Amino acid sequence: MQYNINLRALAAEAFGYAPLIRYELPEQPEQEGPSKELYGTPLPPDFEGTGLLGLPVFARVEFLAAAGWAQVVLNDPIVEISRDKLIVTTEIEGRDGTVKEFISNGDYAVTIKGVLASDPHDGRYARRYPTREVQALQAIINAKEALPVTGRLFKLLGIRNLVIKGHSWPSLPGFTNLQAYELRCLSDEAIELQTATLPALGFAFSPTT
Repeated sequence: MQYNINLRALAAEAFGYAPLIRYELPEQPEQEGPSKELYGTPLPPDFEGTGLLGLPVFARVEFLAAAGWAQVVLNDPIVEISRDKLIVTTEIEGRDGTVKEFISNGDYAVTIKGVLASDPHDGRYARRYPTREVQALQAIINAKEALPVTGRLFKLLGIRNLVIKGHSWPSLPGFTNLQAYELRCLSDEAIELQTATLPALGFAFSPTT
């Protein structure tokens, strides 16, 4: 009997979230409509899911191509985003509490967790370990610079670049064609340098006699 793998459920289960259905029986395997994704799991009305800041959501994450690596698209990872404000607190004698001085908004802390799978369109490799997918993601991880990134939630929050601070490859027992991953990132904004224009200095010379 044929089963379809639910990548969203596997990602949630692999990282300790509430377990979802791991497998689904396809209603009509021979006639999959446009509402099916590559792995046979029906898509929700909102493809990228919904969520509030700090809550895990399923969202499509795309690392744009640049010098040294190719474009990498992560389908249905769990994305967690948090942010702290930089505030200096000062204690004053005789006053309850502290005086707070706002400095700036800190970096966004972004955690991306998901599962890589072999290309289901390639019958020769669909059941094998996703070597090419892991190598492509590892090239992104090895980059020594900020990575341009896009995604619906990132666009809403104004996150354009990520620096990968750490990563891990958790095991996924029972599967040989899947590999879980976790990326721990910080947002990064390009520094804009402005050059100051100095006023021209004029000198008046009097003719000598």
